[in-house]
This record gives sequence, C-alpha cells and structure tokens, in this order.
Amino acid sequence: MKKKEPFINRSVPGSAAIPGAKTFSRRKALKILVLAPIQFSLLQSVIKAQGITGLFSEPKENPGDNYPGLSGSPVEDLYTPNQPFGKGKGIIPGRVSWVWNPAATNPSCANIPLSAEITEDKYSAWFMDVNTNQGLVDRMLEEGLCSIAGKTKTSDAWDSIFKYHNRKRGKGDVSYKNGEKIYLKLNRTSASGGINREYVRQKNKPVSLAFETSPQVVLAMLRQLVNVAKVPQESISVGDAMRNIYQDEYLKYFAEFPKVNYLSSFGNTSGRIKSVESAGERIFYSDKKAVMTTAGSDKIYTVLEDADYLINLPAMKGHNVAGVTLCPKNHFGSQSRSSASHLHPGLNSATRQGYKYYRVLVDLMGNRFTGDKNLFYILDGLWSGTNWDGLPVKFLMPPFNNHWSSSLLLSLDPVAIDSVAFDFLRTEFTNPEHSVGYIFEPGVDDYLHQAADSKNWPDGIVYAPNGDNVAIPGLGVHEHWNNPVDKQYSRNLGKREGIELIKIFQKG
Repeated sequence: MKKKEPFINRSVPGSAAIPGAKTFSRRKALKILVLAPIQFSLLQSVIKAQGITGLFSEPKENPGDNYPGLSGSPVEDLYTPNQPFGKGKGIIPGRVSWVWNPAATNPSCANIPLSAEITEDKYSAWFMDVNTNQGLVDRMLEEGLCSIAGKTKTSDAWDSIFKYHNRKRGKGDVSYKNGEKIYLKLNRTSASGGINREYVRQKNKPVSLAFETSPQVVLAMLRQLVNVAKVPQESISVGDAMRNIYQDEYLKYFAEFPKVNYLSSFGNTSGRIKSVESAGERIFYSDKKAVMTTAGSDKIYTVLEDADYLINLPAMKGHNVAGVTLCPKNHFGSQSRSSASHLHPGLNSATRQGYKYYRVLVDLMGNRFTGDKNLFYILDGLWSGTNWDGLPVKFLMPPFNNHWSSSLLLSLDPVAIDSVAFDFLRTEFTNPEHSVGYIFEPGVDDYLHQAADSKNWPDGIVYAPNGDNVAIPGLGVHEHWNNPVDKQYSRNLGKREGIELIKIFQKG
C-alpha cells in the first residue's frame, strides 16, 4: 500500500465561544500521536489470518505488518481503556455485534476509475457483485440482527427489536403493525458529483468510487424487512433524500422490490419519488447560533417526518472535519438545505479541538426524528475509507492483515456502536503506513462523551434539539477497548456496566 504523506497536526487553541472547554497543546497532542502506533510485531503470534476460504481468494499476509513502536506508555492518554460512562441501552444493554467475513469482499478489487488505460471491460469497483458477495452479506446481516436481540431466529429478532423500540418510545410492548412506514437512509454524498441527470454513475470520476453504503447491505436489509419482518414494500422508502440513488443500484433493488419508494432530489423521474422538505422547522440546535451562526434550526425531509421507524445505514469512515463520519453524521443529509456546510462549525474543526465544546452530532442523536426513530443502529464497514469522498483502504491491523475491513457493526445503543467504530478507525489510521491525523485529533470522540453523560456538556449548553427546552437524557454508554489485540470492553471483562463487543467471525 502506498504510504501517505504524514499529517501535520494543527495547534489546538482554546475556544472563546464555550467557556471552560478543555484544550490540548500541540506538544501534548504530538506526544500522544508519537507513542500511539501499535507494536504489531507482538500481535502476529497472537492473531493470524484464519485460513478463511470462500468466493474470493484468501488475503495474503502483508510483509509490512510488523510496525515498530516506542516502549513505555503515554503520560496522557486520550483514550484511557475500560472507563465507561453513561448507561448501556438495548435488549442486552451496551451490546455491539461485530460481524467479520473477509470472504465477503474481493482482495483483488482495484477500485480505479475508467481512463484510457482502464476500459469498461477492466473496470472493477467495490460495489459490483463480483467484488462484494451478496449471499455472504445477507448472512452477515442475519447473524448481526440475531446477536443484538439475543435470538437464534431472525423472525424472533425482528419481533424483539420492534417491541423494544416501541416500549422505549412509549408505544407499548407491540410488534410492527401492517402499514407502518420505514425509511432506509443511505449515504450517497458522492452522487452530488458522480452522477448525471439520468442517474448514471460517472465511472471516470474518482468520487463515484468513494465508499458509501454498500448496495449489497441495502438489498440484504430489504430482503429482511419484506421477507422476514413482513413489512409491505409500499411502506418502505430508500435513499439519501438530499442526493440520489445510482442507476446501477436502483436496478438491483427494483428487480426484487419494485413497489418500494426510491427517492430522488431531481424529481419524479426514472421510477423515483421527489424528496420534499417539511412544512416547518424540525431540528433545533442547542448552541443557539453561538457556534453555528447560520444554523439555529432546520427543516427535514418529509420521508423522515412521516416514517414510523428509521434505519440509518451509514458507512464507517473518516471525515476531514469531524474526524469520523458514523451514525449521527449521516443525518447531515436529513436536513433539507442544499448542503450541510452550515453545520460544520459544530464539528471538531481546527479551532475547536479538545473536549467540552458544543457538538452538533449530539443534537442529531437526541432529536425525535433523527434520533428517537432509529429502530436499531448499523454501520457498514465492508469497505472503509479515510474521508467522506475517499476510496476504500485496506486495513493493516489484525485480524484484517492487509485486506478490506469486511465488517458490519450492529447495536441498539447509539453511543456504544460509534465508540467501537471509532476505536477501529483511530487504531487503524494511527498506523504509520497510512496515518491520517484528523481521525485521532483530540476531541473527535467528544460527541460520544457528551451523548453518554450530561456531566460532559460544555458550560452554558443544554442539549434540547426538539424545540421544547427539554434536555435530552443520556443516550448510551461510551468507553474505549482494552487494547487492539483483544478488543475487549468492560462487559467483556465481567463488569456490570459498559460496552459488550460480540465477535462473530464467519468463514466463507
């Protein structure tokens, strides 16, 4: 893998906007980053590629998997292991299920756009069925759903998940009712520049190869909803309301589910339905324009307003402003302005790195539309990348060993799932072979600290994103794993509180 240029950390000044915010000096941040690389030479004897065979060839061991590190430990550790705060949510509180199957992704996939040298017959992109095995993705989703519900049958898992969700929202111990609407929210930011008016993917543009929600995960979810959970096709909407669905994936979904509602920002064309914004404001930002000066509130798309349930399907990857883009960040595409640039000051921007700053992601997690309606949480980590528009990057840390991340994460706890995904990303991209500094800048996980416990809120901020001045409760549990080898959280270690990471390693 080509080595990236080293990232130069910016200084970390304090914020005048939020009194009492904790800051980090450049010297301290650099000390942490220098000491962060994992001593993978010790890991090779513990975890090896596990002889996995399947549709695609076994990933080869990377000759550069041994990474030198420095002895000792950081004086200050931003990511102190196994110190949870907040209360775990879910049928099994704090559970996150990690399903890994390297046979689901093709290690030989090149992900190179069309050019004079790469003609159509040589084009090989991550989202093509030749590179992502639909049958294995179906099985990964099935096992993940059963795991978060504590069931052995997917039909029982769906029933338990619906009942848990409805109890939590005060609707009673009831299952799905025929006709209730479900919105599958995709990540399709790349479609703003990689698609034409006929929805055709522009294969010569690198952005059209950016990793986003895998079409195979979407199809697997539709199969589960319609065939197992018995949700009528007409009650399901699919898309990224701000953007569009590529024609190649639309044809895949439509072949099996022609009555599903497929969204478009262009209009009622080519079998799609035009996305429409709500009549009034539906998200209210708790900084009250102190940080995001043009974003006091926002309208949303009516598909989300009208839905009884939301299944958010974000991709697990980095982001050059937020650090990472996971479950709540995908809702930047749920507000109905033409872009989400007005929300960027509420992220981990250069002048607001550190802890106890206002974080817009907390408002999105606590809002009744973008937060409360989530039926469960899933992160697509089949192909992970370093930025919102980045191409997939092979993971070097064990057990991936220079193969695609080939994973799904599922949970009923919105804080726990992002905490686990952050541990994967900050560990992988600390690796000197592809170090990406913004992923582990101080404060990237500040929104998780605050979503877990109001004690971590900035001075003067009360998160009340529903326009009713009612502060949101703790939304879940946050902590960091014990080490990158064992990847164990507090409940894995026998504690009563914290995260429990369930590892489901599939073969072939």
